[in-house]
Amino acid sequence: MKTLFSRILLAQVVAVVLALAVVTLITRYSLTQGFTTFLERQETRVLDNIAPVLGDLYSRQGGWDRLRANPEIWQRIWWRSNRADVTGPRGPGPGSIRQLEGGPRAPGTDLEPEFRWLAQPGRGMLRERLFLLDAARVPLAGADPGATVEAQLKAIMVEGDVIGWIGFSPLDQALPPEAQRFLGGQLKITALALTAGLAVAAVLAWILARNVSRPVQSIGTAVRRLSDGDFAARADSRFAGEIGDLAERVNQLAATLKKNRTARQRWMADIAHELRTPVAVMKGEIEAVADGIREPDRRTIASLAEEADYLASLVDDLQALALADAGALDLRKAPVNLDELVNQALGAFANRLEQRGVRVRSRIAANVVVMADAQRLRQLIHNLLENSARYVEPGGRLDVSLTLGKTVVLRLEDSGPGVSDDQLARLFDRFYRVEGSRSRTTGGSGLGLSICRNIVEAHGGSIEAGHSPLGGLSIRVELPNGGLHR
Repeated sequence: MKTLFSRILLAQVVAVVLALAVVTLITRYSLTQGFTTFLERQETRVLDNIAPVLGDLYSRQGGWDRLRANPEIWQRIWWRSNRADVTGPRGPGPGSIRQLEGGPRAPGTDLEPEFRWLAQPGRGMLRERLFLLDAARVPLAGADPGATVEAQLKAIMVEGDVIGWIGFSPLDQALPPEAQRFLGGQLKITALALTAGLAVAAVLAWILARNVSRPVQSIGTAVRRLSDGDFAARADSRFAGEIGDLAERVNQLAATLKKNRTARQRWMADIAHELRTPVAVMKGEIEAVADGIREPDRRTIASLAEEADYLASLVDDLQALALADAGALDLRKAPVNLDELVNQALGAFANRLEQRGVRVRSRIAANVVVMADAQRLRQLIHNLLENSARYVEPGGRLDVSLTLGKTVVLRLEDSGPGVSDDQLARLFDRFYRVEGSRSRTTGGSGLGLSICRNIVEAHGGSIEAGHSPLGGLSIRVELPNGGLHR
């Protein structure tokens, strides 16, 4: 199977080769077409210069009859031109095309400037393609006009009348030798430039493929180790851009997995510890009764019932947390008067708080209706008040408020004892107790606030803990208004 490095390198090289091939074809076509256009414009200028000379010949000879009867006159022009001194003066000299009427003269003295330019050795293809037609477009001399269109013909005028036509036969696919040499040189230079470009592109593609594949390989190695259960694996996140971000996210995932495994292990140990205590008590009571050490009286039965109730409550809490983690916490939402639930819960806890000497002050807004599961909200409020009843010092104070705005806010603030910032961060962890003991007398199971957080989040709200202005703990619960208030 091909590696990522080889795939990227091959893709880059293929892309560059295709791009260079397209550039080569376009360059060749552009040079050929451009040179052909240049030649056509050059031919037009040549025809513009030659036409008046031939018109002058027509006027002196009184027509084309002599040229028609003596085609060698046309050839004599090029025969003399091949021996002409093309480096001589450009302007008309004492010898001119008039001398063609009287026969051969000294070479180099009988050409008009236009013919002298056309007579140069490099203009052979132009001479071979030049033709002359009479007024009726009947060929008189020169090359075969072929399929020359009227736009490619130049009229020869004498006193306003068209007495003939001159032009060049179609170029077709052939180019003059000088044009072919020029194009060949340009294409060679282009080929060398493209070869050099391909070499540079290959080097750059190799560097790019290496730089891209290396971090991907590092990420792949880290992910493979994570899948094997090695949560200490980390990817190299020193790379810039999206790959560096991906590596950083993989590392965050590894840290989260490691943290979750540790939390799961700790949770399982906590569950085992919490279940072991009531089971051990119940087992000891039952063995004592079976051995006859204790009588199966009402006090023994009440003790067993208390441990069974605690065990059942713990199992219910664990089930609620498991459902919340799986996203399957059963919520039956309906309009609920939250103020009534809060007042009912305060009434249920009034005796316990009064026995501890905790003074309660409540500010509950009326007719606070939310879309929620009434049973879960009742469980939320009871867990919060249970936490206060356990931890607020005797003779302390508890303020409970319920306000209505864009959201519904329930706040519980007590007078202490307070908690540190580090403890605030862990307050909603499962089985966490502020005093650090395992005593169920004061600490409970340590699941109450965790269940509160899951209930609130399942309703689309938030819960947070902070320092109370009274000196203790402040719990703030925010729930969506739900659009039930105007």
